[in-house]
Amino acid sequence: NTIEGGYGGLLGSAEYAIAVLKSKLVVVTGHTMCGAVTAAVKAVLANESMPTENLGIVVNNIRAAAEKAIEQLPSAPIVEQVKLATKINILETMQKIMKHSKIMRDGLASEELMLVGAVYDIEEGSLEWIGPHPEQESLVGATLHLHRWREAPYDPKAMPSSSPKVRAVLDRLRQGNSRWLQKVFVENQEVDMGEGSITKIANRIRRAFGFANMNA
Repeated sequence: NTIEGGYGGLLGSAEYAIAVLKSKLVVVTGHTMCGAVTAAVKAVLANESMPTENLGIVVNNIRAAAEKAIEQLPSAPIVEQVKLATKINILETMQKIMKHSKIMRDGLASEELMLVGAVYDIEEGSLEWIGPHPEQESLVGATLHLHRWREAPYDPKAMPSSSPKVRAVLDRLRQGNSRWLQKVFVENQEVDMGEGSITKIANRIRRAFGFANMNA
């Protein structure tokens, strides 16, 4: 459900996988309809404690995530609060891992290791990737260039298109793409190269890969 403290247990198993088995990816996985997260959310809403000491220990480790979820979604149905609390709990568990495990911090700082979160949907059998912790750089105390590149949104306008070398490379790419389209989708086929022809060709590509048509 979460990492209770800073020593032993789950952290020891994870560190064994990294140090001995040379694992390069650590995934902190939560799941939908989690009983412990649901109990934590209900306990916060009702301001109640758990009926047993050991159950209370489990829920108390998740309580902070439940409180944040309720604060962010105060009027939402409990199902939505539990979903959000699950994601927050995953992020907080990732934060505990980075705080208490030096081998994790060192691996992330050198960018030889990846730590990501995910939510498993037990009804659909699907996995929703959360990705790295948004504060990973500050938590490991290092500038992570590869992490920044992976997380940064793609913005073609940010490219230095004013550079002659960049323009030349882009022109060559466009020319190559045009030749490829001409060879694969136009030669030996009756294709109207007038208005809307690019959309028609694009739709052929999308259908080839199983995607829906785009509008003209």
